[in-house]
Amino acid sequence: MAQVLIVDHDEYARFSLLNLFQLADIDARGFGTGAELFGSADLGSPGCLLLDANLPDINGFYVQQRLATHGYSLPIVFMTGDATIPMAVEAMKRGACDFLLKPLDDAAVLDAVRCAMHRDSAARALAAEQALTRRLIETLTRREREVMKYVVVGDLHKQIAHRLDVSEMMVKIHRSRMMKKMEVGSLIQLIKKLDLVCAKSTYR
Repeated sequence: MAQVLIVDHDEYARFSLLNLFQLADIDARGFGTGAELFGSADLGSPGCLLLDANLPDINGFYVQQRLATHGYSLPIVFMTGDATIPMAVEAMKRGACDFLLKPLDDAAVLDAVRCAMHRDSAARALAAEQALTRRLIETLTRREREVMKYVVVGDLHKQIAHRLDVSEMMVKIHRSRMMKKMEVGSLIQLIKKLDLVCAKSTYR
């Protein structure tokens, strides 16, 4: 289940946010410091991070950098009471979803968090599809990969047979097996699936 991780040293602010999310039927958990977050939160779970930019122990931007360094892609919504334009620009450049000013507006918080959680859900779905595509590619034989390489660039069976020095019938057989293993029914579906992995070298 997706969860909002709130990091704010202000206990009253955390309580208010937890209450807001509870009323909105959004699961949330609060932390007072960055150390608490890294010490007990499951940072690989679905959701987003609602992060105070000015924590007492470590800077919010350091939290953002540390998450990226360790491979966590949890979307971040920053919040602060003393933001500057350069600060907000820097946060967005580093991949933050939004930058909210305190005192927080409930509607703005909910909109930002829902947007961030939707972004996280979409990213996870894409990552899962990419992983599946890579696993399917790994099931192909060397010849099936070769046939796929030429099929996706539009070569005809006759051309592929000439390139591989095999009969057109063998090309058709390899293509049929390849399409079945890749779980697609058309060339368009195959190309779209391969585009997900974003690396032609994966199947060439």
